[in-house]
Amino acid sequence: MIEIFLSCLVLGAVVGFLAGLFGIGGGLIIVPSLVYLFSLIDIPNEYIMSMALGTSFSTIIVTAFSAAHRHHKLGNVDWQVSKYFIPALMISVFLAGFAVVDIPKTIMSKLFAVIVIFLALKMLFSLKKKESVAKTITPSSTLIAGSLIGTISSMAGIAGGAFIVPYLNGRGLEMKRAIGTSSFCGALLGLAATISFITSGWNVPNLPEYSLGYVYLPALCGITLTSFFTSKLGANAANVLPVPTLKKAFAVLLVYIAINMFFK
Repeated sequence: MIEIFLSCLVLGAVVGFLAGLFGIGGGLIIVPSLVYLFSLIDIPNEYIMSMALGTSFSTIIVTAFSAAHRHHKLGNVDWQVSKYFIPALMISVFLAGFAVVDIPKTIMSKLFAVIVIFLALKMLFSLKKKESVAKTITPSSTLIAGSLIGTISSMAGIAGGAFIVPYLNGRGLEMKRAIGTSSFCGALLGLAATISFITSGWNVPNLPEYSLGYVYLPALCGITLTSFFTSKLGANAANVLPVPTLKKAFAVLLVYIAINMFFK
């Protein structure tokens, strides 16, 4: 347990900074890392993926809320958009969490990778275009997008930033505000998903000590102890970096995520 805790301290420092910088919850880095770490301790193989997903979502609550708090102080959270996104995200990710263990992970990983590559290429190509007139973000389109993003997020243990940020930015929301809004929405998405994974794993036998359903508490504590602070550093960096540089960096991260998901 001590080795897992110490490893998660380092992991949390990395994902916290990325969460603040790109408006993501860090799950795409946390999940594969936890799958590896959990394979080293006494967790039945059939539960490892569920434990990694549930624990990832629980860390997202702290990391994303910390980043969102900083983005709010910097004026980078659009509350008007959030009020439509949040209900759709929370309901869809909660319901999908109960069914995610029955879906073949190889199929979902490859499908997810294709979508992410599309988003990354779209963002890269948009750098060559002049700023267009902002499109209207309607309640109906936001509810539909939120439902789809929540469902996909539950299958990858992420806060949905890889989809929320391009969606909002593609509809005219300035990049820094898209990232800040994504952090806030992702935090509440993580809360709903965590409740779902705790509930679905509540009576599962042979889970390790210090588990709360499919949430492994030592990993949760280790990751959040460092991510809480480094997420603020990432949020500060997001507010200082020029928009074109931020878009390029985010697109590169999306490509890395896609390649990792496709070949995992």
